[in-house]
Amino acid sequence: MARRSRDLSTFFTFGDRVPAAVGLVLSLMLVASVAGWLDPGLQGLAAFAPVMVERGQLWRLVSWPFFQNDPFTLLFGGLMIYWLGQQLAFVWSERRFLLRFFGYAAFGSVATTLLALVWAPATVPHIGVWPVANALIVSWAMLYPDRQVNVWGVLPITGKTAALIVVGGTFLYGIFAGGLRGIGTFSVHLFAILAAWLLARRSVRGPWREARQWWSEREQKRRAKHLKVVRKDGSDDRPRWLN
Repeated sequence: MARRSRDLSTFFTFGDRVPAAVGLVLSLMLVASVAGWLDPGLQGLAAFAPVMVERGQLWRLVSWPFFQNDPFTLLFGGLMIYWLGQQLAFVWSERRFLLRFFGYAAFGSVATTLLALVWAPATVPHIGVWPVANALIVSWAMLYPDRQVNVWGVLPITGKTAALIVVGGTFLYGIFAGGLRGIGTFSVHLFAILAAWLLARRSVRGPWREARQWWSEREQKRRAKHLKVVRKDGSDDRPRWLN
């Protein structure tokens, strides 16, 4: 049984080319997408739809990233997961990579479902991996803000610039789709990106930890003001007796 389990995990590495967790995600994307093209009803059942989530179809919170509308999205979305996943799984661990992949999808879905209760544009259904892929780009960019990458092998940009392009591009697509209401249709994208940013910044704990560290260093410096370095030869030492 142990050997069979080990062989199953190595199967998803594609010959040790990617971490097993990344290979699993890519395999699910391929199988689910092809199944959805063969049976459009299956794709419709997996799409994220806030109205249907409110009716109890909770699997829609995390099923939508694996079904792609077309081969173009499958190809380039898959390449993005392939490239980012290798680096992030190495930094986070494979388990945390999977948790964050599903966590970004779930956070984006739940937040959008809540927003849809009060804002109609957020009720627009969504399917496809791009919201999670964009969140992973932001995660990578915040880990390596100054690392340079070449977009399509032509345009060199830093990680920080890549994150700004993702966020700005999402808003521009929303505006193009219909102004403020169009932005509402991209809610799941924006909330997934927000989840990535919050996790990278550690939300409220980050600033508090930095403030506490600053205060601790300040107190150490204040207490050390009365201390004096004494040389080994005793030249700076005070006389121990008087004649």
